[in-house]
Amino acid sequence: MNEKVICPDCKNEIVLAEEVMVGDIVECGECGTEIEILSLNPVKFCELVEEK
Repeated sequence: MNEKVICPDCKNEIVLAEEVMVGDIVECGECGTEIEILSLNPVKFCELVEEK
């Protein structure tokens, strides 16, 4: 698979692991933003926002 998504914060490319599944949390290696995988075909995700 090796799908790629663009970080919503820093616009860095995030390469998804082969074994990524719906519901997984993926972290941007550049800025640390976390995204949750919502769908795999097509790839859809949402940014996780910390509650303060």
